[in-house]
Amino acid sequence: MSFQTFGTRGTGAGTPLTIEYVEQPGLGRIALLMVLTLTVYRFWAKTNVRRHIWSCVHINGEPLEYTGRGVELFLGFLIVFGLFFLPIFIVLAVLQLSLGPEHPAIILANLALFLVILFLWGMALYRARRYQLSRTLWRGIRGSLVGSSMSYSLLYFGAMLLRSMTLGWSTPAMNLNLQERMIGDMRIGSMPFRFKGRAGPLYGPYAICWVATFVVTIVLALVVGIAGYALFGDTLGAFFESINKNDGSGPPPDTDLFVGIIAVAFIVGFLLFTVVYYVTWAFYVAREMSIFASYTTLDSARFRMEATGGSLIALVLGNLLLMIFTLGIATPFAQQRLVRYLVTRLSADGIVDVNAILQSREAVGRTGEGLADAFDVSWI
Repeated sequence: MSFQTFGTRGTGAGTPLTIEYVEQPGLGRIALLMVLTLTVYRFWAKTNVRRHIWSCVHINGEPLEYTGRGVELFLGFLIVFGLFFLPIFIVLAVLQLSLGPEHPAIILANLALFLVILFLWGMALYRARRYQLSRTLWRGIRGSLVGSSMSYSLLYFGAMLLRSMTLGWSTPAMNLNLQERMIGDMRIGSMPFRFKGRAGPLYGPYAICWVATFVVTIVLALVVGIAGYALFGDTLGAFFESINKNDGSGPPPDTDLFVGIIAVAFIVGFLLFTVVYYVTWAFYVAREMSIFASYTTLDSARFRMEATGGSLIALVLGNLLLMIFTLGIATPFAQQRLVRYLVTRLSADGIVDVNAILQSREAVGRTGEGLADAFDVSWI
């Protein structure tokens, strides 16, 4: 059992928040059942995993309760598939059969589809958060998300475009705006969460990571190039020499060997870059998580997140190895490790008048996440 108590006692009406993660048995049985049942069971399996993990999160000694149902997720997926993916598949199939796969209209249709998915990505994230909050109870009080998913999706789409146009330098400000919209729309019963802060403190860490990534990319390219030349320089030299001398009377150059060397160099370089990229940016993500938590308040309580780059790297690497060596069977345990990491590093300073929290009056939808499940953007 992992136990931490947070919060500072204040004066006046209110209670300090204590947050803890209390592990319970039973997750292994759920993971095993996911393997032994048909694929369609994944909607019910996801629900069971959430119900188990939610119940391990205790706030002031009271566990969270997840009331979602697998049939809600299943119906949400069917609706999105029937109204979105099936019509698109039919249209693309008709265009390819009537115009041919190389017709410019096919390229334009695929580009339009990409832009539509990019636009709907933010909506999927927002609706997933809304569904999960509406099915989360604490002391019988339901959570909610009260804003517009369309408005959030427009903001998310604009943020993605701006990031590409600024080579990523708008990321801190755009992430701040997205977080402010999401957190500002969250409620526990009648009590709102609030988010307020500046992006300025994020730009120092961001600049360090951006420059480090750029420099490391150049260095890796040089190292891979030099290593490749040292190992295969003679072979490549002979290849180009054979091209220059080949007049049709001699043997053709060994193009397969040349392509193989280039492919190996590309794969090695890509893998090295991926590792360096995620290790480098883990430190920025940790800083962003900590700052965003400090900008978040509930009543008179302000949150804190003790995230570090090293701990994030260990979390992600551990989850990756766990899923690889179990062929995905241990996915529920990876999700549990993520939630446990967030909960055990989250704390709150100040007090919350829990007796003033009334039940939410927001309408509760009848179907599940739909888009989030179709795009696979839900982290749990």
